[in-house]
Amino acid sequence: MGKLKSDIQRLRVRRQRVLDGKYNCIPFPFQRFRRLFPGIEQEKFLVITANQKIGKSKFTDYMLVYEPLFFSMEHPELKVKILYFTLEMSPSAKRDEFYCHLLYRLDNIRISPTDLRSTDQERPVDEKVLELLESERYKPYIDKFNEMVEFIDEDKNPTGINKRCRDYALSHGHLNFKEVDVVDPLDDSKITKRRVVDSDNPYTPDDPEEYRIVIVDNASNLALESGMKKMENIDKLAKYGIILRNQLKYIFVLIQHQAQAQEGIENQKLNKIKPSSDGLADCKTTTRDANFVLGLYSPYKYGLREYEGYDITKFGNFIRFMEVIEDRDYGASNNICPLFFDGAASTFAELPRADDKEGLERVYTYIQTLKQPKKKGVSFFIKSIKSLLNKKNG
Repeated sequence: MGKLKSDIQRLRVRRQRVLDGKYNCIPFPFQRFRRLFPGIEQEKFLVITANQKIGKSKFTDYMLVYEPLFFSMEHPELKVKILYFTLEMSPSAKRDEFYCHLLYRLDNIRISPTDLRSTDQERPVDEKVLELLESERYKPYIDKFNEMVEFIDEDKNPTGINKRCRDYALSHGHLNFKEVDVVDPLDDSKITKRRVVDSDNPYTPDDPEEYRIVIVDNASNLALESGMKKMENIDKLAKYGIILRNQLKYIFVLIQHQAQAQEGIENQKLNKIKPSSDGLADCKTTTRDANFVLGLYSPYKYGLREYEGYDITKFGNFIRFMEVIEDRDYGASNNICPLFFDGAASTFAELPRADDKEGLERVYTYIQTLKQPKKKGVSFFIKSIKSLLNKKNG
């Protein structure tokens, strides 16, 4: 009864938080789909997968970096700390992506990281864009981002990643221990006391409102530990991820490619090109450890003209489908969320339903504006996709 009493108390506390207008998760950013998938709670393990160049890193950033940042700006009681192990891109490149997203979000300025960096000799970035990023209006968001997100590119192997995460947790909280009796295997009369981590309450954070997120991007780029093959290496990281989740209350996020064989001609003929648990590259056992496996799919990449009732020819590369591949908590497995995707601004938005012709026409019109050529030296200002999709998209 002791455990039941403490469990009921914990559940009552969570119920009261909701009644008081507080949150027990980071809400999922897509409102219609939120009815199936409410959000990301503490102590979860996510695998996010897609074929190459589909946008899985941008999707992860949108869902678990940008949206939590803006949400916490509006709800300061919710705090987020992200240890982001960026094994594919440099920290400065990740910050550039955020600046582009911020420009789009605050001022509807659509500019890609390539253009922000003045890559094209013919089209240097507008000085006004840089002045905006330095302005007082942008400062709180950029300060919050730099405080919230720590990009780490020096710890690249599973042991280094685990140590970095444990060091942060133990410098911002403490483990709870209990004593247990240990019987000498050679003499039953000899009993000693051993201090072990309390499995029922292993860790107490200094700030219980802080959501701690680990993002590893991506599994294939992990540095190999001594004597290990790639599969063993990824599996070792996943086992660390379980401990970080269960013992230290982390949200552990592993970005993982689909195997290149998934995109082969035979699979395309058999229509087996959607991301799947079986299609994970290098190590398939990570799904056993995960609470959720989310897949991102681009039918346009494979020349499909229609998918899930949507006319892909009208969307081109601006459409993605997120599928809940595995879900041990919410029962949302196999559900699909259609998304508008703009890689330049690293933004996603839930599309109108396939039978909402009026809503889809607004999106088609918006896409045509994106295809208009840019003028030399002039930033491209557009109307926000969110304002277009908010109409009749509840």
